[in-house]
Amino acid sequence: MKTIDFKRANAFTLVMDVLYNWWVIILAGIVGFCGCQIYYLAVKKQTYTSSMTIAVNLSGYTTSATSTSLSRTIEISETYQSVLSSSTLKALVEKDMGQPMTGSVSVRQKEKTNLIDIAVTDISSQKAYDTLKSIYKNYPKITDNSFSNIIISVISAPFLPTSVSNPSASMAYSLVFGVLGALICTALILLISFMRDTVKNPSDVDDMLECKLFGSVYHVNKRKRKIGLKNDGLLLTNPLIDYTFRNSFSEIAIKLESIQRTKHMKSIVVTSVAENEGKTTIIVNIAISLAAMGKKVVIVDSDLKLPAVYKFFKQIEIKPENDIYSYITGTTDYESVVLHDKVTDVNIVCGTEKHFNSAKALGEENYINLLHKLEKDFDFVLIDSPPGGVAVDAETICEYCDGMLFVVRQDYVSVEAINDYIINIKSDKLVGCVLNDISELRSKKNPEVEAQI
Repeated sequence: MKTIDFKRANAFTLVMDVLYNWWVIILAGIVGFCGCQIYYLAVKKQTYTSSMTIAVNLSGYTTSATSTSLSRTIEISETYQSVLSSSTLKALVEKDMGQPMTGSVSVRQKEKTNLIDIAVTDISSQKAYDTLKSIYKNYPKITDNSFSNIIISVISAPFLPTSVSNPSASMAYSLVFGVLGALICTALILLISFMRDTVKNPSDVDDMLECKLFGSVYHVNKRKRKIGLKNDGLLLTNPLIDYTFRNSFSEIAIKLESIQRTKHMKSIVVTSVAENEGKTTIIVNIAISLAAMGKKVVIVDSDLKLPAVYKFFKQIEIKPENDIYSYITGTTDYESVVLHDKVTDVNIVCGTEKHFNSAKALGEENYINLLHKLEKDFDFVLIDSPPGGVAVDAETICEYCDGMLFVVRQDYVSVEAINDYIINIKSDKLVGCVLNDISELRSKKNPEVEAQI
């Protein structure tokens, strides 16, 4: 039996799932509130109750009677109560009324007294009243023979009820059901969030994926994004980028530099399973970090279906003769497609136009020769490829390169889908996984980190 690992729970993703589904929770509360009202108004029938109170006394009993006499009177009252609840009396009442008795009769003796409350509840006030009058009229036919030495006194006579005995649910009662519905819905959302088979924590990579964790990139504070990061992108050159984000790429760059020295890996494909996992942001910032270490780096945008690298280098004008597709088709030369960014000291080979015959283009000899030339001229050749779940381009490119770096966004793609893709990659080429956009709930800020911003 598979055990539940509560360590996999991520408080941030749980809270965010609740916030994202706030409207579902409110809707569940409304359903609970309205459901309670509908039940009482449409399903549960309104009833009316008519009641009376009688006193059972022994013949000759007075207020100066002994306690023994009082005790005897209470015992008789208890017996009398069972007589009033008998089927015999019910038969007499039905005969007297000429129709079946539809209401319910309740007979209750007041504790430690000789008083008995008789109540009839029915769907109409008149029926309840008529039934109770018939009971009052017919009960002597049974009791006179059995209790000849008792006196029945009416304390309160039967009355015609004017209001229902089970009023519609009060507002407070309906609100309770509304809150209960919202809480149940919240609990279900939390359960679904917890059970969702995605990568929620860095430790999940080693535990659940068929590859090792290579780096962790934490989410950039949205408040900072609003005041400057939206237009410039999440680049390390932006002064508003915090220390945690910047340090993540420094560590990845150091690891890549070590791999280059030990395994002689220069050309590395960066891909992911699905779109919007942040692979282009990852590859650009890795390149900036490597360039900051004094390495000669070039980014090759091989995502011909949806090129995006050029968006991070707006200061570079890309003309048709600078497009990577022009080189693949043989209409331009090597020097024209390798562009240098003076701000980041990163080189790029990219394009701006979409080409849907990318699989054929990436298999062309010109493309393969381009990668070989870049490997000779640069320390690192980082290749941005289409997502593996969209096209097979990444696997094709990987055949010509030294390694592959896999980007996984937190709580985004199922573990099964990721592993299905990783299985198709040669183990000796898989560098590792970069877990991207990690968010966690933190009790307090790290002063050391804040000081570095």
